[in-house]
Amino acid sequence: MEQTTARLRKTFQYPTDNDSEDSSPGALDEEEQENLIRTLEQENTTRNKQFATALLALPLLSIIPYITTLVNGQTTLLSILSITSLLSTACLLYILPPGQTGISYLDALNNSPSKDKPIPRHFSQNLSHEDGPIKQYLPYLNLGLCCVLVLLGMVVGRKTELWWGFGWLPAGVYTVVLLAKWLMGSVDPEGELGGLRYGFKGA
Repeated sequence: MEQTTARLRKTFQYPTDNDSEDSSPGALDEEEQENLIRTLEQENTTRNKQFATALLALPLLSIIPYITTLVNGQTTLLSILSITSLLSTACLLYILPPGQTGISYLDALNNSPSKDKPIPRHFSQNLSHEDGPIKQYLPYLNLGLCCVLVLLGMVVGRKTELWWGFGWLPAGVYTVVLLAKWLMGSVDPEGELGGLRYGFKGA
C-alpha cells in the first residue's frame, strides 16, 4: 500500500515532507491529470464489465446439478428454491453495476466518507430509492433464501441422501459473487487519484 501511494504521489508530483516547494518541475498539468484519470477510469470500468460477464457462468452452471434432482419428490422443493436463488444471483450480476452488491452495508464500506478521497458520484445513487424494487430488495431476499437453503439442506439431508454441498452451493456462489463485486467496487481510480490531485491543488 505504501509503495502504491508513493507511485501515485510521484505521478502527480504530490508534495511530501521532504520535498521543497520548487521540486516538482515535471508535474502533470490539470488537463493531463484529467485525461489520465479518465483513461484509468474507463479501463477499470471495461475490466469490471468483462469480469462480471464472465462471472455469470458461475451461477448458471451451478443450476445443472439441481435439474436432475427436480424429479425426486423429497428434493423437488429444495431444488426449485436452489435454482431460484442461483437465477437471482445471475440476475443481480446482470442488472447491477459491476462494483455494486446491492447490500447497503457492503457498498457503504467502499464509499466510506472517512476515506481520504472524494466521495464517488455513485455513492448517493446506491442509497437512493429511485431504483426499482428488484434492485432494492432482491439482494436481501436472495441472502435470506441462501440461509434458508442451508438449513433445509441439513434437515432434508437427514431424511434422504444428497450430494455433497446440496444445501449450501447457492450460498457459496452468492458469497463469491458478493466478494467479487465488493472488490471491484473497492478499486476507484477517480477517487484515489482525484484525492491526490485535489490535495496538490489545495497545497
